[in-house]
Amino acid sequence: TIRVRSLKLTFSGRIDTFVSQSSGGSSSKDEHREILAHEWTFLEPQKPPVLWGPQSKSFDFDLLVQGDNPETVVTALGKIRYQLQATLERTSFHGNLVAAVDVPVKRGPMPGAPWALALMESIEATGDWSQQLDYRVSVPTRSLMDGELFHTRFELEPRVKGLKLISVGVLIKEYARYYSTSGEPLHRFARVAARNENYISPLGTCSTAPRKSDECMDLVDATSVQIPMVIPKAYANIQYDILTDLIEIRHRIKFLIKVRDSSMLVHSIFIAVPVSIMPVTARDETNILPRYEAALLNPGTVIMRSNTLPPTYDAATSLAPLASAGQRPEVNQCAEVDGFPCPLHRNRSQFYLASPDVSPPLQPVSSSNSDITLSQPSSDTMPAVS
Repeated sequence: TIRVRSLKLTFSGRIDTFVSQSSGGSSSKDEHREILAHEWTFLEPQKPPVLWGPQSKSFDFDLLVQGDNPETVVTALGKIRYQLQATLERTSFHGNLVAAVDVPVKRGPMPGAPWALALMESIEATGDWSQQLDYRVSVPTRSLMDGELFHTRFELEPRVKGLKLISVGVLIKEYARYYSTSGEPLHRFARVAARNENYISPLGTCSTAPRKSDECMDLVDATSVQIPMVIPKAYANIQYDILTDLIEIRHRIKFLIKVRDSSMLVHSIFIAVPVSIMPVTARDETNILPRYEAALLNPGTVIMRSNTLPPTYDAATSLAPLASAGQRPEVNQCAEVDGFPCPLHRNRSQFYLASPDVSPPLQPVSSSNSDITLSQPSSDTMPAVS
């Protein structure tokens, strides 16, 4: 039996940034703001206090949270957190009993909203590389859920002799920016949230184990490869897309096609496209494929090799490049691309593939442009949001 004076429950939301402190400067630009507060009183202050025995007691409560409140974010330099806290006030000679629990707040598109319909569109990137290889890369949707399994399809058609397909890969990269109350950019960082690279054997089987280019598949026919990827669960390894006056988080999906030409030089083709990470899907539930068993996540699969002969190589070199739907994505052939660091010309593969469910540690990136390893975050620029 205990003596109880009152019982109340509070629901609060806060946004806190620690950018200045993390950089060793003044903390004047850090922000600590309450964005939501609500209180329920289940037992008004009592005089004298009431006696409660060992039996269980329950109190119902509800609250409609406005849709314009930001969702939960948990990063090293900024947090948006919501919390329920119950306080049982006891008599003066006894300490109060306090219990608290974090409540993740998630936001998603309303069915039928114009921007929700846009998120249901698929991702397609088509083009040709140096008049030697036509490619098409596709993902079923522009919005992905944390914990979701999706597949990326690479369709490749050689236009010259002597090409070898070494590997194809997919990478999800997260970009974060922090701002002051006046809108001044304070800090940014980027990290690889998930990756999967599959090497192709001469027989067309896929494996995450690195291979030398001599031990990879000859690219003589139109070939399609499909590889899986699992988005990490929020919040430890990935955050949801968010845009507030203090914190902005966006994502990009990056594709890799690695080939060796007839001169024994290895080339890496990179394509980057914006993608949204959300807690709920923008798609109709009837259109979602069932989840696969974990045993099928790796490796990928060569799902089609054409039985028809391609046109003669002399004729193929005279063909115009494939027309892409809309604006052609930029193909970057620089010596290093975030998440897939690799010199443009190598006589053998030297990639190291981390497990798809392991994310690099969350920490700010430096402004240095020096080479990085796969396990480190990178200093890529924030993608523009269209």
